[in-house]
Amino acid sequence: MLRSAWSIRRLVAHGQLGKRSIHAKTTPFPEKLAFAFDIDGVLKQGHHNVLPQAKRVLRLLSGADGRLPKPIPFLLITNGGGIPDEQRRAVLSEELGVELTENQLVQSHTPIKQYVDKYRDKPVLVIGGKGEDCRRVAESYGLQHSYIPQDVIAWNPSIWDRTTLTQEEKDFARPTDFSKVAFSAAIVMHDTDDWGRDITLILDLLSSDKGVLGTRREGHNRADMRGDVELLLSNADLEWRSDWPIPRLGQGAFRLSLESVYKATTGLDLPYVQFGKPFKATYDFSELMLRRYLKQVGRDPNGQLNVYMVGDNPLSDIDGANRHGWSSILVRTGVFHDTHGEKPTHKPTVICDDVEKGVEWAIEEELRKGNL
Repeated sequence: MLRSAWSIRRLVAHGQLGKRSIHAKTTPFPEKLAFAFDIDGVLKQGHHNVLPQAKRVLRLLSGADGRLPKPIPFLLITNGGGIPDEQRRAVLSEELGVELTENQLVQSHTPIKQYVDKYRDKPVLVIGGKGEDCRRVAESYGLQHSYIPQDVIAWNPSIWDRTTLTQEEKDFARPTDFSKVAFSAAIVMHDTDDWGRDITLILDLLSSDKGVLGTRREGHNRADMRGDVELLLSNADLEWRSDWPIPRLGQGAFRLSLESVYKATTGLDLPYVQFGKPFKATYDFSELMLRRYLKQVGRDPNGQLNVYMVGDNPLSDIDGANRHGWSSILVRTGVFHDTHGEKPTHKPTVICDDVEKGVEWAIEEELRKGNL
């Protein structure tokens, strides 16, 4: 067993993935092993910088380099999003050098598509992202009456007179008489570039009479008088790692601001449904995707899985994995740094320098435990 463990460790250690192969007859195969990878701060740093060790690891696990007798299942779970899943998958496949299948990517809003069937034929306000990208996401999930803030401003600029639409926004906006539209939900699909506008629109809808903008229902500030509009949020990250050396505020900060303003104006706690890491719905959906992938590659989708989550954010990646019963690997290439002795807010199973060292550790751990 020690010899087998050493051979795999040599395979993934120090970036030397080309040294040798794993053969089914000579080296035990970790049948129960699976991985879930965060993207920003784990596989990439910033929008365009793919870490070289990430490419090596994914080529190994996918079987693309020919050295595994069969793939080790993995998927990418990100609190990012803002574009349709198929489009993001195509971009990531090219960047990472492996062809990702439809069962190997979970964006922050991907689990929502299994939740929103009740809104398929009802008007929803979709918030976040660039241009009308998030409208395209919503429509790809079957939401047939998706509106965005630019539609509302084009209809009546006085609803938020601090914004002037650009010509590009005017071209894609779909102005409608929203005094006759009854919204059923507001869905924050991605980070928003106009917090004031979008907080205002959400507050208006949550306090409205039957979801109609420009109305206010009686008892909108009473806890026993529920409104008619459901609020869905796709991402709880307070911070995320971008090209800038200091972490930037994410959708979690937007939610905290919205909660504070809603509390100040109504005296009530904000009602919402949260998706994204670290919340259960996202991890349940991700495990379902892993099992679909197993079936896709001809393996038993119902067997035991020992999943290792590799992430850089203790608040989302590590907390979520720990809650879900997965092992958690915290890497130092993103939000988390312990150069001055900092302790993570949620304790991982192990801390590693990068994703390659984390995968090496997980393989050795499975072999040590005899999970073959």
